[in-house]
Amino acid sequence: MGTLPGSQTRALWALALFAAVQIADGAMTAAGVAVYGSGIEGNPLLRVVAEGAGFGVTLVGAKLVAITFAALLQHRAMHLTLALLTLMYVGAAILPWTFVLSL
Repeated sequence: MGTLPGSQTRALWALALFAAVQIADGAMTAAGVAVYGSGIEGNPLLRVVAEGAGFGVTLVGAKLVAITFAALLQHRAMHLTLALLTLMYVGAAILPWTFVLSL
């Protein structure tokens, strides 16, 4: 695993933060689906898969896949990419869910 430039510290923070955001998104998605139904999910692929496998299984699977790929980015020392993906998730998932769930 790589380290931060000029540091002896491994950049595990990027993976940990990404995983935390994924877990928060999963929890918020589950809450949104519980209140508004599965139509509230913005990802059409997840909606289709959830029809066959169930929403809980689909959501957990999707989050595990995302965290697995993030671990691969971490292993390849692509920390900036991982940090940018985390910011993207905050802007595209966490903030919208925060707004929707506050209604």
